[in-house]
Amino acid sequence: MKEARAIVVIGGTSGIGKAIALRFAREGANVLVAGRDGERGGAVAQACAEAGAARALFAAVDVADPASVEALAVRAVEAFGAPHAVVNCAGILQSGKRVLDQPLDEDERLWRINYRGTLLGCQAFGRLMAEAGRGAILNVGSLASFAPLSLPAYTPGKHAVVALTEILAAELGPRGVRVNAVAPGYTLSDGLKEKIARGERDPDAIVETTALRRFVEPADVAEAAAFLCSDLAASITGVTLPVDAGWLVQAPYAQYLRGNPIRLA
Repeated sequence: MKEARAIVVIGGTSGIGKAIALRFAREGANVLVAGRDGERGGAVAQACAEAGAARALFAAVDVADPASVEALAVRAVEAFGAPHAVVNCAGILQSGKRVLDQPLDEDERLWRINYRGTLLGCQAFGRLMAEAGRGAILNVGSLASFAPLSLPAYTPGKHAVVALTEILAAELGPRGVRVNAVAPGYTLSDGLKEKIARGERDPDAIVETTALRRFVEPADVAEAAAFLCSDLAASITGVTLPVDAGWLVQAPYAQYLRGNPIRLA
């Protein structure tokens, strides 16, 4: 019987991270769900077990604390050995504002969690994978990784995740470790659903900004994650794959078209 792969999903207690954990569980992997919320994390681990995981566990982690991330790596090895794949999905969002109005304490918190938390996960688990001579790291970027969105702490941090992914791909490739990222678009997570319900987001306006005229589902991102962490992507490293229903192409196309409309003969 083929040995079950060991997968760690950091930030796997909700949203995209939860969908990714469940996707690996359906493959029969050993899944370690990591996050801050023990109640939600335990529920996701249970759902993974019911979905077909060989084993599913929850471990608490605070990605803002280097010691906590290192302890998670130790816990993962104790449970399953060196992971075959690690997903760095933990992060926090920001409300729109201008650069000149950006509070420095908020800026520091977003960088500490979104960028440095990803860096810490890459370091702790990258060392284990390099020693094992195999593995895949998947980071989670955003549309903000490619576009100047009006989120002056979140956007630079997500740009930095792309650079980190590329640097690590070059450094770890000779050790048999691949490093890629996904960049989700407007994803219909519980958080976005709540904002829509409160009237804080216009779903019709959002859908119109995408080429496919649809939201991204968490499961869509999970499928991309599963591919990039699989042997099917054995020659792919250093890539950040947008999963955005075509937002990145629709936004500039629509803006250009406004000033240069297509004239039908």
